[in-house]
Amino acid sequence: MSEESSTTTWSTGAGVVDSVAGFVDTLTAESEGEGVDVIDAALGAAGVVVDVVGVMANPLGAVASAGVGWLLEHVDFLREPLDALLGNPDEINANTDQLKQAAAEMKTIAQEHRDDMGGAAGWEGDSGDAFRKQMEQMSGEYEALGKTMDGTAAIYALSGALVCELRSQVFGWISDLIGELVAGALIAAASAVVTVGGSIAAFAGYAGVRAATLATKIATRLSKLASAMARFGGRMAKLAEKMETLVEGLGRFAEYGGYAKTAYDAVMPYDVSAVKG
Repeated sequence: MSEESSTTTWSTGAGVVDSVAGFVDTLTAESEGEGVDVIDAALGAAGVVVDVVGVMANPLGAVASAGVGWLLEHVDFLREPLDALLGNPDEINANTDQLKQAAAEMKTIAQEHRDDMGGAAGWEGDSGDAFRKQMEQMSGEYEALGKTMDGTAAIYALSGALVCELRSQVFGWISDLIGELVAGALIAAASAVVTVGGSIAAFAGYAGVRAATLATKIATRLSKLASAMARFGGRMAKLAEKMETLVEGLGRFAEYGGYAKTAYDAVMPYDVSAVKG
């Protein structure tokens, strides 16, 4: 039976917490696996804090400082992928923390509802059973809502971490290449007098080929990153849909809860067991 045609769905049934937890865990695990294709390593969702190495640094600066500025025109295009991978780690972490705080609040509300149910322990009969069932269901849906927020926070943080990790990796590749090319350029420059400038021309061509090869490698990773970002977006959209459904569902308790509490308060002054006896 489909969710659309059933009166008891994942969002209203007794197993809502388990249903949502399984859904969120699956999406989170899929997100952790995105790193394998992009940065050759899985990402870890637990306690993710987005960081980035050398956001403002320019690995090409070593070329000018080494006194071989002529090399720069053959490799300066390598700066472009670094610029494309610029992010805002502080903003990512702040948004992640905000989602986690909201998730914690939902879980607190769920527990408070369960604790409050103890006050209705003396309410017997069908109406009391119905009230407790509804309140337990509401607690479950608040908890499920918190779980979707936790999942959104984790996936959002993972997407940001993937961008920053790739940037760090690209930064390292470029830095290593520049270090190698600067050393070679210094040798070529030292030989320029003997070779009448031929050593510089030859090395400039070699440097251009090496830089182009690295640029192709980086472009492949950027393409994989773009595909991963699209999948991240799709997962967060699914979680947003779950949250929207849960929020809409929780609205149905407002009227019921008010009527149920009024009925309970009306019954409490009487010793029901004595009347039955």
